[in-house]
Amino acid sequence: MQQLISWQTASLPHIVTAVKSRMRQVAWRRLGPFGLSPQQYQLIMAVAEKDGRCQGDLATCTWMDKPTASRILRTLQDRGLVRAEPDPSHGKRVLFHLEPEAKALLESLHGFRQYMRDGMEQGLNLGERDQLRKLLASVMDNLDRMEAELSQPSPRTKK
Repeated sequence: MQQLISWQTASLPHIVTAVKSRMRQVAWRRLGPFGLSPQQYQLIMAVAEKDGRCQGDLATCTWMDKPTASRILRTLQDRGLVRAEPDPSHGKRVLFHLEPEAKALLESLHGFRQYMRDGMEQGLNLGERDQLRKLLASVMDNLDRMEAELSQPSPRTKK
C-alpha cells in the first residue's frame, strides 16, 4: 500500500525525486513492450534529432554521465539500433548514427513524447506550465552552480 505524502510539506529534493521516479515508471511501462528503457529511448532520440553526435555530446544533451551513456550506446549498438563510426575530422572521436531498425522503432513510438508531455501537463494552464518551467530552470541553475562549486579544488586546511 502506498503511503500518503503531504506534498505541501515535503522537501523539494523529495518531490523532485518522486516525480522523476514516477515519470520513469510510466515511461518503462510504455517503452517496455518495445524492448527499450527510458535512457535508451533518450539516446536514440538524441541521435535521431542530430545524426552524427559524439558520445560526450549525447551524454550532455541527455543529462547522463559519460560512463552511463557509453554503456547504453554499446547496448544499442549490440542490438543493431545505432552504429559508431570514426569522426574523419578528429582522430579519437566516434560519431553515432541511427540504423534502419531504430528508425522503424521510432516510427512505432511516434506519439510517446506527446503522450508523456500531455499526461504530465494535464490540468495545468499555459501560465502554470510556463511558471513551472521557469521554476525548474531556476532549480537546475542552482544545482549546476552547486556542481561547479564541488568541482573546484577545496582549500586545504592547516592544522
